[in-house]
Amino acid sequence: MRTPLVVSAFAILLFPVAIDAQGRPGSGNTGGSKQPPTSTNPMPTPGTRTENPFPEIDRPLFISGKVVLPDGSPVPESVTIESICGGRKRVETYSDSRGNFSFELKKKSNTMAIQSADISSSGDDGISKNNAAFQYRNCELEASLPGFSSEVVQIAATMSSMIESTDVGRIVIHPIGGSEASVLSATSLAAPGSAKKAMDKAREQEKKNKMVDAEKSLQKAVEIYPQYAAAWTELGRLQYTNHDTAGAQHSFQQALAADPKYAKPYLWLAQLEAESAHWQNTVDLTNKLLAMNSSYPAAWLLQGIGRYNLQQFDAAEVSARSGLKVDPDHRVPRLEHLLGLVLAGKKDYVQAAEHMRAFMNYSTQPADLAEGQKMLTEIEKRSAQANLSTESPK
Repeated sequence: MRTPLVVSAFAILLFPVAIDAQGRPGSGNTGGSKQPPTSTNPMPTPGTRTENPFPEIDRPLFISGKVVLPDGSPVPESVTIESICGGRKRVETYSDSRGNFSFELKKKSNTMAIQSADISSSGDDGISKNNAAFQYRNCELEASLPGFSSEVVQIAATMSSMIESTDVGRIVIHPIGGSEASVLSATSLAAPGSAKKAMDKAREQEKKNKMVDAEKSLQKAVEIYPQYAAAWTELGRLQYTNHDTAGAQHSFQQALAADPKYAKPYLWLAQLEAESAHWQNTVDLTNKLLAMNSSYPAAWLLQGIGRYNLQQFDAAEVSARSGLKVDPDHRVPRLEHLLGLVLAGKKDYVQAAEHMRAFMNYSTQPADLAEGQKMLTEIEKRSAQANLSTESPK
């Protein structure tokens, strides 16, 4: 099954995007979503109770904290903050250039509803079910940044009995395999306060869906500090969202010129090359990044897409399997799709179907589910034909 691989505009979902920001029109991203499809969000299991078991405790909780590196220094770039309630993850907010974050964790959210179904009524854990901490006892916070692992904070442990806000303190992230050099731009640490302030202002404007103002703030940040690779990358992302492909490419190239070891602009430029069907350029860019840091599943996916479309099918399989090894949480489910296509081409229909089902299981977008079902049906059809051919008498 050498089906041409359709490249979806997924890269915009691989980096922190301000909450309520609009996705790129026509890209397949549903703008305004607080949960990018890079997060695994399985459907509730049948029979899950979704009503609020504690109607008398129905106010939201305001949470604040700070993301830091192991030495205690703040992370100078945006980091995704996720809540995990009852085993369900949800993107809540993003840290600013000083590592600070704050958000409102709503009791009536889907994750909280699922979490509440897991609460027992025995109260044998020493926490009264009538206080605010009880309803959040199965909720945790962690930071998400490619190439880093995060310590987990128990929300209930930081709360007083009926408090409506809590400071969870520091969330420490640890570099995986010495990858820190390419995950965070060194130039961010040297950025002057005025440039960082403009960067943070842009994020606040983006949260309010003021995209034109956000772009102006980022332009100001790079004018103040032309070596600000992270700001150049954010500017390129907004330009990409607004279909300014030439502007986005320029900004990403400026980011690489400022910091050749910075990972994000490599991924964005590879995405642009893939969308233009420049497959060799896609492979070359991802090769450079993966040589520095192999912990990016998105890079393995883009490399695999390039190799697949160059008809380098064995190499594409290596890319897909390498990506899955560094993506235990299945944040890039299209790796399963790619591997399913490769294996189907090798007539390994059993394994191909297995990986296509995994793609559908971990995907959250209706278009992805429809695409996966279409490909699974084709794989099963070819598998049945192959079996009939084998069983036919000679």
